[in-house]
Amino acid sequence: MTDSMLPILRQMHDADGDRALARLLLAVPDAILLTHQEVVTAICRRRRFDAGERFVLFRITAMRATRDGQGRIADGLADGLTRFCDAMAAFAEGGGA
Repeated sequence: MTDSMLPILRQMHDADGDRALARLLLAVPDAILLTHQEVVTAICRRRRFDAGERFVLFRITAMRATRDGQGRIADGLADGLTRFCDAMAAFAEGGGA
């Protein structure tokens, strides 16, 4: 029997701790995250990684946001996503809580 789960989703499922999962959440392509949002959210929820679950929701919100005439999302949303990515990256590398 073969494993039909996408490799990055399998890695998330098997990640050794929240920091490893955070690295994968930062790396997952938007298309995969959007298509498999429920799976990724369930992985975070099962692991009780609340920040990861909120991060997924924030990224999905940004992906679905209306763009301006130059194709950009609202400054507040873009800035918030950048700050969240920075915080998640710092956590993944051993900083933060």
